[in-house]
Amino acid sequence: MSRLICLFGGTFDPVHYGHLKPLKELQHRLGADAVHIIPAALPPHRPAPQASSQQRVNMLELALSEYPGFFLDTRELERSGPSWTVLTLRSFRQQYPDDSLCLVMGSDAFAGLPTWYHWQEILQLAHVVVIERAGTEVVTRPDWATDYLVDDVTSLRHRKCSSVLYVRLKRVDISATEIRKRLATGQDVTGMLPDEVITYINQNGLYQTTT
Repeated sequence: MSRLICLFGGTFDPVHYGHLKPLKELQHRLGADAVHIIPAALPPHRPAPQASSQQRVNMLELALSEYPGFFLDTRELERSGPSWTVLTLRSFRQQYPDDSLCLVMGSDAFAGLPTWYHWQEILQLAHVVVIERAGTEVVTRPDWATDYLVDDVTSLRHRKCSSVLYVRLKRVDISATEIRKRLATGQDVTGMLPDEVITYINQNGLYQTTT
């Protein structure tokens, strides 16, 4: 039987509960068999991370130990050049030819999808699951996405790719930018990310000064 695999990329600089809690809820809502967390090496749509690749991997390993079914995937860190999503999806599709792959992203990122490298191929390789935050206004859905929209989670298992599903999840108002600002000014970040990650950050002097 084919599996449903969620793929979530980002810089994770650092990983925090704004990533982890919504993904845990999504895993439950979709009945996902696995959630792959994919740290970017050279993100094409955002500034370069402050922490090194190895430091970000170390923090993710600490955080994911408490999340069954979540897996750290370092293929983008092992590949040279920009971390184009389409290249990552080609690699996953080769590895999992018979499974349903679900690329997870926020509504803002999805609205900008047509600016991504070889963006149309993305929907030939995977479904896209678009996260909307409960308590926020419903974002206007792009006209080009209309033909791909589905409203039933089970639709994602009926074929391997080419569907777009919007899912509203509990809002978690935590961002890596805010965490870095707090750490740089000596403020408390307890409860914003796992304690083990906070300990690692402090032990390694990460994000201690603004840049």
